[in-house]
Amino acid sequence: MLLFAQGRDLVELADDAVQLVARETGAAAVFVYLWDEDEERLVLRVATPGPQQTGVGEIRLRLGEGITGWAALRRRSVIIDRDLQEDPRFIGFDEIEEEEFRSILAVPIADEQSRLRGVFALYSKDEAAFGEDELAIAVEVGRLLATGLLRAETVADLNRQSAAAHFLLDFPSVARTALVPCLQFAARRLLDLLDIDVCMLEYISRRESGATPIIFAFRSVDGDNRVWSTHSRVAAQSSIDQNCAGLENSSVAIGMGASHGVLSCYRRARFRARDFERMSVLATQLGVLLEAVDLNSVGSSLATRLRLTQDDAEAARILSELNVEGPVCPVVVRVHSVRGDWETVSRSLKDTLASVAGARGIVLLHSTWGMVLVDAPGGRVSADFSVRLLKALQRLSDETGLRASVGMGSVSPTPAQIRQSINHARQALDWTEAYGRGLPVTLASYAEIRDVLPLVEVVSSMAPKIAETARALDPLVRYDVAQGSHLVRTLAVLASCGGSVNEAAVRLVIHRNTLRQRMQRIEQLLGLSLDATTDWPVLGLSTRVAAIRVDKVRAASRR
Repeated sequence: MLLFAQGRDLVELADDAVQLVARETGAAAVFVYLWDEDEERLVLRVATPGPQQTGVGEIRLRLGEGITGWAALRRRSVIIDRDLQEDPRFIGFDEIEEEEFRSILAVPIADEQSRLRGVFALYSKDEAAFGEDELAIAVEVGRLLATGLLRAETVADLNRQSAAAHFLLDFPSVARTALVPCLQFAARRLLDLLDIDVCMLEYISRRESGATPIIFAFRSVDGDNRVWSTHSRVAAQSSIDQNCAGLENSSVAIGMGASHGVLSCYRRARFRARDFERMSVLATQLGVLLEAVDLNSVGSSLATRLRLTQDDAEAARILSELNVEGPVCPVVVRVHSVRGDWETVSRSLKDTLASVAGARGIVLLHSTWGMVLVDAPGGRVSADFSVRLLKALQRLSDETGLRASVGMGSVSPTPAQIRQSINHARQALDWTEAYGRGLPVTLASYAEIRDVLPLVEVVSSMAPKIAETARALDPLVRYDVAQGSHLVRTLAVLASCGGSVNEAAVRLVIHRNTLRQRMQRIEQLLGLSLDATTDWPVLGLSTRVAAIRVDKVRAASRR
């Protein structure tokens, strides 16, 4: 168990698993295929020593391809005792030299959420080499490996998030006040954060009419990374030709709704979806800093100041600069992603918000977020405003792939109270992001959620008990998945009825005796009694969580 509990490198964990399984089962060869979500392939990552080592990193299987792919697709272990090559699912690979093997045991590796992590493949030169004991060993080590893989991914994600979160904090003071030093430090820092060989930052200033500064950072073998800057596009292209030939390239915009330029990355390894996501996050953060450095004449500076200020008097002065006099209602919009050109979508977003807000409304956009100050004559916003806004953003989502959350605050009767109203808008935004229905665009207003805001504390206090109970329902989840039954749903309905058999039977449209039979089966599987001492509210929430797990597993098996 300790082998898989240290959050180490994924391949190291898989290698430990291979050695352990080979030793305990006596298999002639053991392979671990890991699921690559980007390629949607099972990739051979680790193999026991021998000729088959040449296949590591080279053999890639689709779901259902070969015996290994079949085990992954069906999420079922498979044992073939003899005539391995005669099995209709068999696909031979020269690298593995499978003709010398007579038996195979393939075991899918899945985590607690039944997400596929990979497959164990055990080979033997003897017939009937694998039985229940070897299967049990492979399944148990696979379970531990899945846990270790999840832990390793979590540690890696936390490290990346921590580095990204500290990206702006790492900048020295000189890099926060002057444009070129800011870009130079950023380019050097991005080499490590993005694991790239060359970083190019092309900045577009809104304040100056001069040539665009272009900054390069080059990784050096001795660790003394070199930084070079130019204002000449010809010189920049020459540098790319000399230093980046043969390298993979990926680029993202710096900023989002208000683009500041382009971040281009070059390296030997291919870029994956997760690399692009990290680039986008860091480029967005860099855009925020560049906005602050170049703030003197940037139009969205008022929006930035209004969102970040903790001073009521300062917020009132900002409204004065915006010529806002009467009552207004702030609406905060956060953009999560778009399809296609971000600059074009941001203009469409601004037009959409302005159209709904009306002639007296003010739309402020900055990077991935925006704020709308809606005119509220008499201290009220139009009753259908939120409906019109949501419909307009949903139409924009259909056209551009926009995914966004919207929080509508309370009306600020005077400029001095605007900061409180913005905080209310943020609370509504946080609420819809946490409890929204997963739609492309979600919206909540403070007026709708203020009375249930304490629910967050209630759920937080119940969460440990719910999590414990949900884990205890694992036998029921596995039973429903294996048998195609609906015991989890039955228990959920019974819990929602407070344990009333009569009421639950009516809601389930079954006879009371049928329900009691199901209850007996549930009690047997879980080893508990469903009686007056049962904590029905906690059980009700836990069964809803379990039901979602069952639905996801069934949906995955149909794909």
